[in-house]
Amino acid sequence: MLYVYLLMLSKNKIPFYFLMVFSLLWTACGTHRKFSSQKKGTVHESPKSPTKSADQNLVQEINKWIGVPYSYGGNDKKGVDCSGFVCAVYTTVYAMQLPRTSKAMYSTYASVSEENLQIGDLVFFNYDGKGVSHVGIYIGNHKYAHASTSKGVIIGDLTWAYTKKHFLRGGRVIQKR
Repeated sequence: MLYVYLLMLSKNKIPFYFLMVFSLLWTACGTHRKFSSQKKGTVHESPKSPTKSADQNLVQEINKWIGVPYSYGGNDKKGVDCSGFVCAVYTTVYAMQLPRTSKAMYSTYASVSEENLQIGDLVFFNYDGKGVSHVGIYIGNHKYAHASTSKGVIIGDLTWAYTKKHFLRGGRVIQKR
């Protein structure tokens, strides 16, 4: 779990951010949070644990997927494509069913600029020159988790030149309080 959090941290962030993340990690051991969906497309939380946030649940779930190989059309830990990964994570963490393709996700969710991204937002890319061709999940500090065709599920960085060149926009699925 520390893997994703350490990737999220940057030398430019103040030490308070590190202490906050560390304290959340330390106090979260052994607690669980459950979600239930009462209506398709909306998420309602069960009683909250005071020591664990939805962001932590997201990061924990993503960590379970790191290294899973890429497989076009895949949606499990034997092999997964980018939208299959996003769908599986959202189903587990938020009990939500998302559209199965990156194009359908792109046209469904509210547009978010790069500077306004929040943890859990979707990030969309155009790698083939034909519109939306890739999706990932933003995890903070310019980092995002995605299923790379060559490396499987990995953490990418929106500041990398190649990624920046192909970034389209973010998409907000869940409105945070």
